[in-house]
Amino acid sequence: PSDHKPLLNGNSLFNAPYGTSAPIEEQSIRFQVVVWHVGAVDVANACVPMKFRVSIFWNNIQQDDNDKLSSIWVMHGRRRAIQKELSDGPVKNTICVPPVSILNVVTFDIIGDAEVCVLNEETNLMRWTCLYSAMLNQEGMKVDRFPHDKHDLYLRLAILIHRRNGRLWDKKKWKLSLATEDDSRGSTRIPHGLIVDHAKVPDFNYDEKKGLSFDIVPLTHGSIKDEDQDHCLEVKLTVHRDSGYYDTNIMPLLGMLNLVSATFLILDSTSFFKRSLLLLNVAFVEIGIRMTVDSKLPSVGYQIKMQRILNHFFFAVLFLVLESVCTYTLVEKMHWDVHAADSIDLFASIISIIHTIYLLIFYYGEKYRY
Repeated sequence: PSDHKPLLNGNSLFNAPYGTSAPIEEQSIRFQVVVWHVGAVDVANACVPMKFRVSIFWNNIQQDDNDKLSSIWVMHGRRRAIQKELSDGPVKNTICVPPVSILNVVTFDIIGDAEVCVLNEETNLMRWTCLYSAMLNQEGMKVDRFPHDKHDLYLRLAILIHRRNGRLWDKKKWKLSLATEDDSRGSTRIPHGLIVDHAKVPDFNYDEKKGLSFDIVPLTHGSIKDEDQDHCLEVKLTVHRDSGYYDTNIMPLLGMLNLVSATFLILDSTSFFKRSLLLLNVAFVEIGIRMTVDSKLPSVGYQIKMQRILNHFFFAVLFLVLESVCTYTLVEKMHWDVHAADSIDLFASIISIIHTIYLLIFYYGEKYRY
């Protein structure tokens, strides 16, 4: 929701750079997210495929003091890990693992097996990690400013099971937070996660210096009482569409076509056939461009900026055709003076040129405005 204040922001201690350490609560569940791959963004269906690794850290206060050097922890289902001897043998011990839920997932697969291990025997620091390949739902995604649209790609993680008062993962005792350097042990440049350098988003760019942003935000479902409000981790990546194809190929061509169309009015108004033939040829070229561009545009139920721009360029050419019809009628049918018709032609040419310049300023201006 837009009315909440993020508990973590760019200036928080949890976003401290590598080499510093942030204090943690003894009973907290701390997240680390590393994004390995982002697929093609489907803006029409508002979803995006993503491959990412989720790691959680917590201090297991229920762990006993049995000998751990000759045993390992193995996931048993989704919510428990069992301790087994390195040699095949009976189960030695069992601990509960916070069950991670992906809130905005459509479909997902687990790559390999989830792993759990003890990082620090003195503090009983545990780590659970799993690599996911998932299709993530992205609510509120619109392309009305295409091709200069930008989007926030979200990944939301939470612990949903046993979070009520007195239960195993009581939300009042086990707070959600971000992993620290003590948790990650230098495995990543930013302790709580990042997007790897080689990850690229098809047709989009993102600020590699800023990367991912992390916030602990209130859950939008469940109890709405303040004292019962639970939270989730929201990982966000802001992407901007790469509009170079349209900026350097389509718009300059359309602008020049309309400027050239305005110069056709230099022909005498009595040369209606020549003027209209030239203008309609330009109109047919713009129709071809429109059909080519439309095949690349996302199919949505509303008009996007690129379609609106293309319509205005096309209507400007048709306006000049109608103006030629009017001046020809005034001279040939109503016996107006040719010089008076030339004044109308000059005025129409100026209006057409101003309109073309305005469209180009509007188009390129929005590119740098958002």
